[in-house]
Amino acid sequence: MSELIAQASECIVESMLHEHKIICCGEGTSGLIAHHLATNLLTSFQHERPALPAMVLSADAATAIAADSSYNDIYANQIRALGQAGDCLVLCYHGNGSTATLRAIQAAHERNMRVISLCNLSGGDASSLLAPEDVELAFPVEDRARVTEMQLIAVHSICELIDSQLFGNPHA
Repeated sequence: MSELIAQASECIVESMLHEHKIICCGEGTSGLIAHHLATNLLTSFQHERPALPAMVLSADAATAIAADSSYNDIYANQIRALGQAGDCLVLCYHGNGSTATLRAIQAAHERNMRVISLCNLSGGDASSLLAPEDVELAFPVEDRARVTEMQLIAVHSICELIDSQLFGNPHA
């Protein structure tokens, strides 16, 4: 998976170098992984550095969106409102991807955003929506706990690569 992790970090760095942001979201425990990524980008990961432009889609807004329209649009509505061409969506999920996951990918593509997907091998309908320029990290496990652990390792690896690409190796 190292090549795909490197591609994901390069996609994120490219967005940042062109003054775009990283939008993160996910459902269930994968939502915590998405939140962890955004936090690592906004604060120092392993070494002191400037904050990087990242955000996690709000669960508070999601509740209001679900009450007003549908749970299926909790991420898509926020992406349409906040996403801009050149931004990058990092989407974490398990299984086939819920309707909310599918609509998030569609909304990102409508806004000319690239998508980085962290999922298990049965990425299902969500996988089929990804464009050739998107990056899919499909971990070869089905057990939710193992998928979550692999997503966390991938997020830490991505953060390490981003810091190295943008700020060099602090130990060199």
